[in-house]
Amino acid sequence: MITLKNLLSEYQQKHQALPAFNIDSFEIYQAVEMAVSELSLPCIVQLSSSEDKFIQAERLLMLVKKANQEGLPIYLNIDHGHDVRRLEHCLKIGFDMVHFDGSQMDYDTNLAATKYFVSHMKEKYPDSMIEAEFNHINLVGATPSPDSFTSPIEAQHFMTETGADLFALSIGNLHGINNDLPEHLNISLLSEIKEKLGNTFLTLHGGSGVPLDQIQSAISLGVVKININTSLRLKFIESLRHQMTLGHGEKIYEYLTPVVDGVKEVIKQNLISFNQHV
Repeated sequence: MITLKNLLSEYQQKHQALPAFNIDSFEIYQAVEMAVSELSLPCIVQLSSSEDKFIQAERLLMLVKKANQEGLPIYLNIDHGHDVRRLEHCLKIGFDMVHFDGSQMDYDTNLAATKYFVSHMKEKYPDSMIEAEFNHINLVGATPSPDSFTSPIEAQHFMTETGADLFALSIGNLHGINNDLPEHLNISLLSEIKEKLGNTFLTLHGGSGVPLDQIQSAISLGVVKININTSLRLKFIESLRHQMTLGHGEKIYEYLTPVVDGVKEVIKQNLISFNQHV
């Protein structure tokens, strides 16, 4: 299977983006695997710290390696990781990339910590991919902080100094979905960031709540990885609630099979729309 770095380079050249799906449950992973199998399109599956505690990266690794042996192009990431020992462990056992999130620190402390982490990991695991960020990406409904939006000059300095492979930018994207007020990306700011960062791989967090036309504009300006989580959770819950009203009996799979199918369709939509040439 092509390395994740080479795949991202291809996507960058073709103005396409790789979806990164958070795995909240085994059923969501099932849906991802089914979608990838049907479309033969690659993706990343990832775990936040809380999802890692619930599912465990070691278990997800076994599922993905089995899928890889069957020819499915699925890659592995840890999303918003803070525990450097856990991140290193995941790289050691075979994860393709990890996201070191030092955005809770002040800029200088984060820069130093990220630089040390990247240097240390690249020395031990030369093929590893490291994502970094310094702006805290807010939740929907949270009061924006003064430094919510990425400064192009600071982004250039941060990525040059740290040597990280991917940069998680903040241009109006939010974690979560607000149906009453869709997210609005600052595309002109993205253009400035792209100009400063050149061929650095750009990541868009909070992709679930962003309108498709803005997603495509972001992809055209160099975003190659888009994180999707909330839309999968919401579809899962909606479908499960409906199935619970049907009274299937005691067979759990009769409730969950339609739920998996519903989530699979959301995943397929993302795979198709992110892979369109823009």
